[in-house]
Amino acid sequence: MCEGGRPEAASMAAGSVRGAAGLSFAEEEAAGGGGRAATGTRRPRGWTAIAFIFGFFAAAAMASSSFNIPLTSYLISRYNMKANAATNVGNVYTGLLNFMPVVGAFVADAFWGRFRTMLFGSVVGVIGMVVITLSATIRQLKPPSCSAAARQAGTCVGPSALHRAVLYVGMGLLVVSAGGTNPTALPFGADQFDETSERHRAGLTRYFNWYYAVSMTATFLVLTVIVYLQDKVSWGLGFAIPTVLILVAFAVFLAGTAVYVFVPPEGSIFSSVARVVVASCRKWRLQLPHPHDARRQEEVLYSYSPDQGNDGPRRVCRLPLTLQLSFLNKAAIVTDADEVRPDGSPARPWSLCSVQQVEEVKCLVKIIPVWVSGVVWFVVMTEMSNYTYIQALTMDLHIGSRFTIPPVSILAVFYLSVALCGPAFDLLISGAARYLTKAGGGATLLQRQGAGLVVGSLAFVGAAAVERRRRGSALGHGDGVSPLSAFLLAPQLAVMGASGALTMIGQMEFYNTQFPDQMRTLANAAFYCAQGASSYLATLVVNIVNARTRRRGGPDDGWVSDDINAGRIDYFYYAMAVLGAVNFVYFLVCSHFYRYKGEQGPESAGPELPSDNDSARTSGTEAALLKT
Repeated sequence: MCEGGRPEAASMAAGSVRGAAGLSFAEEEAAGGGGRAATGTRRPRGWTAIAFIFGFFAAAAMASSSFNIPLTSYLISRYNMKANAATNVGNVYTGLLNFMPVVGAFVADAFWGRFRTMLFGSVVGVIGMVVITLSATIRQLKPPSCSAAARQAGTCVGPSALHRAVLYVGMGLLVVSAGGTNPTALPFGADQFDETSERHRAGLTRYFNWYYAVSMTATFLVLTVIVYLQDKVSWGLGFAIPTVLILVAFAVFLAGTAVYVFVPPEGSIFSSVARVVVASCRKWRLQLPHPHDARRQEEVLYSYSPDQGNDGPRRVCRLPLTLQLSFLNKAAIVTDADEVRPDGSPARPWSLCSVQQVEEVKCLVKIIPVWVSGVVWFVVMTEMSNYTYIQALTMDLHIGSRFTIPPVSILAVFYLSVALCGPAFDLLISGAARYLTKAGGGATLLQRQGAGLVVGSLAFVGAAAVERRRRGSALGHGDGVSPLSAFLLAPQLAVMGASGALTMIGQMEFYNTQFPDQMRTLANAAFYCAQGASSYLATLVVNIVNARTRRRGGPDDGWVSDDINAGRIDYFYYAMAVLGAVNFVYFLVCSHFYRYKGEQGPESAGPELPSDNDSARTSGTEAALLKT
């Protein structure tokens, strides 16, 4: 197989594929991604190269979070926007921010390569942060300050056309930057490891965990330090510090170009996907040869390999034929009408596709159900963060007798938990799983995600109990503010962070190993699209819950009321726990039928082939997350 479910197995297989294709990472041309002349080979430097990159990862995460997280509060308090208008602007911006990586991924995979795309996004991001910082600092570029009383009375002077133009230009630049950097940063770092080396394979396995740990630590610093400066000192200073940091980190990142490996773009797969669908539909009447034996069927079907063409060797993993989604296999049936050129390529590519093309399309189709489960997890995580913040608004925010924290800073517990639990899973839990299961990579990627779904549901059960206590104390206090400390919310955020360390990191590694090779950048875009979709679906879930609870004699506004004390957020949390449990069951079904990329499964072998018990035990299916 090319990429297995266990990180170690995936890396080993990917390394062997590169050898079969005729080149390893060390033999990639530098000109492919960085515009350099290909004068020789470059050996992947692993963590030596990552040392130049991680600082930029952290600074970029800090810069984007310093604007994205407090955006609604910034628009209300500094641009004097109404709450609904600020929320709408924030929703549009967030949606564009999460869907733009799809465009960037397509450009990186088809045209520019990961390095050039990330470089472009980085430059645009730096310019965007400079514009945002100037708009928050220069008096002529922002509305006049407004007191809380005037804001409550609605007499504040709103932003002018110039103010909005400068703000929206800065936001637009950040959106373009996200399209360039978000889908390329993680795979570019992975390119720096030579998967034919045992030492580099171990480093690559840890890289995914530490990448997310660095990003979460940066966000934690934003929620504890930067947000406090923005709230208590000045918005301009709160934006200026991350801007300076990203400028310094960008300079360090550029200094590492002498040690980076640049992987050239492999071309877009979208046209290939369309061709497979069209060709299989055209041949829907034909019968597949040897329908129960994948190996014998593959011998008969068209198996043109990309490295046989005139474009030279390509870093594409050769995938064996599988019997899942066998209808698509008909696209590779050679008929009398199909003509093959002397170089082996099809004369009519919309009528005849190779086994490789067919299996790449299957990879995409099989990932979709698992991706849907990831979207649902992001929905419940979004609900947790949104209403934990609202809970904190009605609780005691003091640390000691004088120091108070901004309400949004309580969410730092979630990011700190992810930052700590990710490496802990890598160093402790994964090692224990390897010992108990006697498997090289420990828990599989699907097992890791499934465990995260369970932990997430448990977090909501605990959150419901805390909310019941908070609501009771707030109603009994008279002014609607609970005397309980906001840090009572920390445990539920810490447990949800542990869920994120399992689920989010598991998703990211899953997409990077299971997407077709020339769509690795799009794999990261799928991760961000899941977050973008969850932002809109979270609002839909709240509306549905309120509509149903109003009909059944609940509060006038439903469980999720504008007045948190009048609603029943505890019941809503229980409902989210149930949704998480249903999602887990759905995930189990998807895992049971899922086969990792390149695995044929026991049913693919013909009757004349001897069975292999060891292979059967690692067939790639995930039955109820109990298989190891």
